[in-house]
Amino acid sequence: MSSKAKGQGKKASTPELPYDERWRSGRSRFGVQKLRFGRDKRWHFSGQQPDEVVTRLVREHWLFLVISALPLFGALILLILILYASVKIASPIWPFLEIIAGVAIVGALVWFLWKDFIKWYLNTYIITNKRIVHTSGVLQPNRESIPLENVKQVGIDLDTFLGFLLRFGTVHVYLVGGDFIMEKIPDPRSLKESIDGISEIIKAKKPKDQKPPTPANSEVAAVIEGLSKATEPPLLEDADEKYTLRNPDGRLGPRRTFGGILRIPCEVHYSSGEYTVRYIQRSRYVLYRKLLLPVLALFIMLPLAIYIPSTTVPLVDSYLSIWWFVMGLIVIALVLSVVSIYTNYADDVYILSNKRIIDIQRRFIIFFEDRRELQYKNIKDLKVKVPNVLQRLLDIGDVSIEVSGAPSIVLPTVDHPFFVLDKINEIKTYAAKMDALKKENDEKKELHNWFGKVVTSLVETTQVKGAPNLENMDLINAMEVASELGFQVVVYGEEPSRPDIPPGRVVRQSPPSGTVILQGGEIQVVLSRKATTADLMGYY
Repeated sequence: MSSKAKGQGKKASTPELPYDERWRSGRSRFGVQKLRFGRDKRWHFSGQQPDEVVTRLVREHWLFLVISALPLFGALILLILILYASVKIASPIWPFLEIIAGVAIVGALVWFLWKDFIKWYLNTYIITNKRIVHTSGVLQPNRESIPLENVKQVGIDLDTFLGFLLRFGTVHVYLVGGDFIMEKIPDPRSLKESIDGISEIIKAKKPKDQKPPTPANSEVAAVIEGLSKATEPPLLEDADEKYTLRNPDGRLGPRRTFGGILRIPCEVHYSSGEYTVRYIQRSRYVLYRKLLLPVLALFIMLPLAIYIPSTTVPLVDSYLSIWWFVMGLIVIALVLSVVSIYTNYADDVYILSNKRIIDIQRRFIIFFEDRRELQYKNIKDLKVKVPNVLQRLLDIGDVSIEVSGAPSIVLPTVDHPFFVLDKINEIKTYAAKMDALKKENDEKKELHNWFGKVVTSLVETTQVKGAPNLENMDLINAMEVASELGFQVVVYGEEPSRPDIPPGRVVRQSPPSGTVILQGGEIQVVLSRKATTADLMGYY
């Protein structure tokens, strides 16, 4: 009976965890899924932290799964054709072909599930309120975790027409000390906005640096503040100084727009302390060269389209409506080509900020976009290349930026390439000085904290004083002397007076005079009283 009661008590003291909690903590004994939709209507994955919430789950676009399934679709179409032919044409070979088609379907299905579908399903990007978790691999699983607090910038690539139609592309996550790339992602713009929003929330929740302790003495505090004062960094030219903020309530970024009346913005988010030093576009020589043929064709086709119907050409008179229709299509196509060339020229922008180089290549304003970023400290070498004599005479060339461990970045056909090269070198030197200055200021900040703590501790130590000598003082005088030094007097007891100490005076004190005690401490005293006959007999 007692053992049963003990068992019930033990069971009551350790309630069973919900399955979601057991699964998330790894206590579930068996499970195939590493990612599941829980009873709380949220996604959960193994290794998830207790306060971590999945905000988004992303896999590759379904198009690439369909492409992998093309052999399966081909086998199904083959079976349908065989069945249709067996109904129309009687032949003993059809059952044999049907068996072959069925075996091909089963084989293609098994191959698709094992080779492609499982790989696609397990290649998952999990966006949480803390990090990006990338899981991939079947027999050799791989898992990568990227804290969102390290995200500096998020860019997207929409560089194919098919990607524009089906809304998929590449998301570049620029981190502190490296990059993370997510390819073939559906709706990359929405994912970029989600990552930007979460990273901003995380950075806003970071605790601010606490103010170091300051000594009470204003002169000492001023000396420490002067020794640890951070050096103000020099400023480069600000290319946005003459432009107004496009979105004062939003995040900071380039202020200038491009394309004249089109007012095409550069949607780049700047980090704290970042600003634009220079905007660079491709030379107008590129624009004029590309516009030459369509503009000439337009000037030729317009007069031709109007002049020929005014003549007595029988063929044109017979098909006049068709003539105007064809000429209209040609003129519209030429006008659209001119607009396309101009917008594509205006879209190609290179931004030199005080922290990085941003290369923005877009097509048709917002439909296709390719963006690359580079920090100045990663630049290995700079070169200028001029492809032909004409560009050499016009002072136009390509600026090639060699990067250690990554493909080179080329700023093609820019005006005054050597000036651009010198400007990049100037900002690179400035960025290196800024890094050294930041390190120096961080060291000064640490010294400020250290000196503040040490001096404050020393000031507190100087407030410790020794106990005064209260012997042979009356109680009121003893309390006044102790109070001036910040101590309290407490009467501990009485003793008979002696010939050298009259009644009402301090006979003994604890702690003795000269003992170091904290301010506000107590001094216990023993007072003398009038001696009785018994006291006198005992004294003599």
